[in-house]
Amino acid sequence: MAKLTEREETVLKIIVDEYINSSEPVGSRFVSKVGPLKLSPASIRNIMSDLEEKGFIYQPHTSAGRVPTDLGYRYYIDKFVTISPVYSEEIKKLSDKLNATNLRTLFKEATKQLSKLTHSVGFVVTPKSNMLYLKHIEFLKLNKYDVLAILVTKTGIVQNVILNLDIDIPDNILTQISNYLNEHFSGYSLVEVKERLFKELEKDKRLFDNFIDSFQKLLPKIFEMDEVEGELYYDGTSNILDMPEFNDVNKLKEFLRTFEEKTLIYKIINKCVEADSVQIFIGSEIDKGIDDIGLVVKPYSKGNKILGTLGIIGPKRMKYPHVVPVVDYTANLLSEVIERLGGRDE
Repeated sequence: MAKLTEREETVLKIIVDEYINSSEPVGSRFVSKVGPLKLSPASIRNIMSDLEEKGFIYQPHTSAGRVPTDLGYRYYIDKFVTISPVYSEEIKKLSDKLNATNLRTLFKEATKQLSKLTHSVGFVVTPKSNMLYLKHIEFLKLNKYDVLAILVTKTGIVQNVILNLDIDIPDNILTQISNYLNEHFSGYSLVEVKERLFKELEKDKRLFDNFIDSFQKLLPKIFEMDEVEGELYYDGTSNILDMPEFNDVNKLKEFLRTFEEKTLIYKIINKCVEADSVQIFIGSEIDKGIDDIGLVVKPYSKGNKILGTLGIIGPKRMKYPHVVPVVDYTANLLSEVIERLGGRDE
């Protein structure tokens, strides 16, 4: 990315700030009037020409002002957007609202509040199955080879997965297996269950003599639940209907496609799962062909394990200085609530 002079940075910031507020192209006369540079419109036009040549702004049509490009937004975000302290009383009230007794209610409330506070679309991607903590597991035989595994987590989530087996396991053996898992592994995540269970099997196979063959056939199927993706909760799609960017039906369809094709969101989330800070993606950074959408995301965690991601999807010209602290604060708060809700009792 090209480095800008101090004057170019100032002009770019004014253009992005005003375009975010008005959604209208920004002219040199406006920059000359409101900016700190005290330069004539002609001098401002020269700076704007340099910015356009470097790819930071463009002119949508002849005689119009300039609007930021994706590169211009990226420079603006990296240079000027910080995670400022949260002063809004409305945001601070989140701690009262995000105090649910189970995760489903918590996720729904989080998306609702994210949407309300940012006037965009709030979303939460829930943890994968392997990150959930077991409270109870039960096996229900559907037919000779198909078994329904019902996994209840400590935070109230119920996962139902059909296990397709190549052996016929009697009902009484399924009951023995579920009793054993519930007695020894309640409060552990599926990842931890898997690690500990195979060690137990290797250590003393005599403990499992009554159902060892069935157990060994059933276990790999149970742990296929590791791969079940988290659910996507979102709220506030109606917020974007009044935004100028989406007056065009095709652009509105593009926005809604982001949710219909969840792979777009998961693709971005996979880029930031190792990060512990807010990540911002703009337009083409989200996916090829996406022009007017911005995405602000941050993982939430339990202890040092990232569980899922939450954030905001809205117009590319969203008010990042406001949205970024909201996403950061909400993710931290969600982590705190989950820490209280789930996991093993120490």
